[in-house]
Parts: sequence; C-alpha cells; structure tokens
Amino acid sequence: MERQKTLKFVDLIGMAFAAFMSLEVVASQAAMGPSMVFCFVVIGGVYFVLHALICSELGGAYPDQGGIYVWVKKAYGDKWAARTTWWYWVNVVGFIPSAFVVMGTVFQQLFMPDMSVWGMVVMCIVFTWVIVLMNALPLKYTKLIPNISSVCKAVACLALIGGAGYALATRGSASEFSAQTMLPELNLGFFALIPVYVYSLTGLDLMSCSAGEMENPKRDVPRSVFTSGVLAIVMYIITACALLVLMPQGEIDESSGVIDALIQVFGSNKVVLYALGAAIVFSFLGYALSWALGGNKAAQEAGEFGELPAIFAKTSKSGAPMGAGILLGIASTVLLLVYGFTASSNEGLFWTLLAFTSIIFFLPYIVMSFVLITLRKKDKTTPRPFRIPGPDWVSTLIAVVHAVLLVASAIFYFIAPEGEDPLVYALVLGVGVVIALTLGEYLVSRSMKKSRAQAEK
Repeated sequence: MERQKTLKFVDLIGMAFAAFMSLEVVASQAAMGPSMVFCFVVIGGVYFVLHALICSELGGAYPDQGGIYVWVKKAYGDKWAARTTWWYWVNVVGFIPSAFVVMGTVFQQLFMPDMSVWGMVVMCIVFTWVIVLMNALPLKYTKLIPNISSVCKAVACLALIGGAGYALATRGSASEFSAQTMLPELNLGFFALIPVYVYSLTGLDLMSCSAGEMENPKRDVPRSVFTSGVLAIVMYIITACALLVLMPQGEIDESSGVIDALIQVFGSNKVVLYALGAAIVFSFLGYALSWALGGNKAAQEAGEFGELPAIFAKTSKSGAPMGAGILLGIASTVLLLVYGFTASSNEGLFWTLLAFTSIIFFLPYIVMSFVLITLRKKDKTTPRPFRIPGPDWVSTLIAVVHAVLLVASAIFYFIAPEGEDPLVYALVLGVGVVIALTLGEYLVSRSMKKSRAQAEK
C-alpha cells in the first residue's frame, strides 16, 4: 500500500519526545535522591549512546515501514520477525493501562478527589478506546496529538523548574546536593533501579515504525533519534533535580510526586494549577498514543505477511492498523478491569502483573543488538547514511554491551520491590513471561502454517 509522506523532522521529534519523556519516571528518579544525577549520566548516558547508535544505523539503512520488524526479518527471517513483533506489541498492551492508571491518579488528585476506584477504571477504559479511535485515523491528523503532548509535557517540566528556581532563591533546597549524596550506594536497591534507566531510554526505533510515511527517513531517523534522546535525558535530570529542590527525598511519591510539587508551588492559584493538571493529563494521552502507533504498525506489517493472525492486518480506509488497535483496546480493557478488582485489596498484584511486560519489552532489543552484527556481515552493499564510526569490531562491541545491559535489566526486574513477597513476586513475573511467550509462539506458528497452506493452493 502506498502511504502518504506526512511525517517531517519536527513531527518525529514530537512523537519521540512524547514517547520517551515520562513524567512518572521523573518522580521515581527524584525519589532516589541526588544520586540519580550520577546514575542518569553514567548508566543512562552509556546505554543511550549505544542504543541511539544502533537505532540510527539500522533506521537510516533500512527506512521501511515497520521498523524493528523489518530489520529482524532481513537478518533472521520471517519467524524471528513475527516473534519480535509479538513481544513488542504485548509490551504496549501492558503499558497502556499502567500509563492511564497513573494519569487517572493525577486527574483524581486535582479534579475529582472523591472519585471511586471504579470511576477511575471507567475513565481509563474510555481513554483507552479514544486511543484506539485515534489509531484508526490518518497519521497526518494523529501526529498532532504527540506534538501537542510534547509541548504540554515541556510546559509542566518548565513550571517545576521555575518553581524550583524561586524556591532556591527564597528558602533554599529541600534536599542536600553534595558529593556524598550524589554518589549512589552499591546495594540491592541500586541494581533494582537499573532497569528503570534502561526502560526509560529504550525505544528509539519507534520512529522507524512509521518510516513509510516520512518525507526523508534516511536523513531524519538518525537526526531525530539523537535529538529526542538528548532532550529527554536533559529534561529528566533537570526536572528531577527541581523536584528534589521543592520536596525532601523521603516525601516524594513515585506516582504523584510531580503533581504534589506543582500543588506546593501553584496551590494558591487554582487557574494555573488546573491548567498544568490538564496539560499533564493530555501529555499521558500523547505518551500512550505514540507507543500504540508504533506497536500496532509493526504488528500490522507482520499480519499482512501472514506471520501473525489475519486480524492484525486489518486496516482503516487510510491504511491505519485497525485490527491491531482493536485487539490492543480489548486486552488493555481486561487489564484495567483486573485493576478495578485488585486496587482495594492488593493493588500490588496489578503492578506485578504488568511488570512482566517490561521484561518482554527488552527481548526485541536484545535481538536487535545481534541484528546489527548480522546485517553488517550479511548485507555490505546497502548504503548506510549513518554508520557507527570505526571498524566492524567496534559496532560488534557496541551491540554486545547493549545486549548485556538489556539482559541484566531483565534479570534485575525480578528483584521484588520493598513490601512485596520476593518468591510470589518472582513467580507471578515468571508465569506471566512464560504465558506471553508461549501464546506468541502458538500464534506465530499457526499463522505462518496457515499462510503457507494458502500459498500452496
């Protein structure tokens, strides 16, 4: 299908920033204290450079609709491509409800403090199907949402930074920034947080999922990868520091820390506070839509080639991934209903159920590491507008270290959060991963077998 070239460089930056800059991650980083600066610069910085280099080379060399799906297919064939796409899509299924539950908490705190759990669940389900509807519209319209979302997110961050600047000038910092506090303690808690840095900076391939609708993907993919990634890291660090200036580390809630700080700064001006709250709520909408578009477009490509069930190939009149979007809406709705039944008695169960999707999220990128090595050897003729500098052994080393960091992050996810039973937590995660992988193998094998049978007729 011929696709309209509607995505410009500025659109890619908007989509990428909307997808990578997460306000709830800001609060979780600030809750670590000033040591998060060191961690973001060292751990996050190293991982970002490796990830950006790989995504830039592959995205520039193979600017095809579907992104990582296309790269894996070129390196390892249809089955690995479909398998990787399934993992990618399953992560989005878990991500959508988790993002909207956090968004619902912000909405409740600001606008409807008496809203019940089921009221929040209904609201989150409505937003989920709004995403599904937007997913079915032409990209020339839906691209506006991530762009506006990025502006809203930047406004909220700048409001926090401005409030922190005023606080510093009038009463000083609520947290101590010194050489001692800025160096992390190498304990179990430190290793448990490594996946957070890796997760928050993974997914720079997202823009390539819509490469068929870019005006100049070979030029714009590498540029947008580095630009958006650097912007996200800088904004993460400065905003988290602003949060620590406004609030002591021990008082920062990982889910509501940003809005708590904004209430502290702008609580006396309800108009400004509500406007910022609305901006944060909208930023979550763009955040969710960016990932839904990427995951669904990759799944659509696999469906069109008969590697995932045919429903994934269903499109709207404009060519948008309608089938994958509807399935995403149904699965996310089920997870939100699970949240409704567990929020009062065992809310931790809901978050544990979603944690397994974060582990699965790392799997496509582990494969992507070796795709770079394989395609460097297998395909020497394709022009690479951006090429990792140096001989091939340099790119191989980058790919291996990138894979090791992802594998380590997946393992560290099994470290139970404080207050959780370690055995139960690890068991639920393990069962979730096994079920998702097994279901994926069944669907891929069944779809490819059916596709081959039809081709032989």
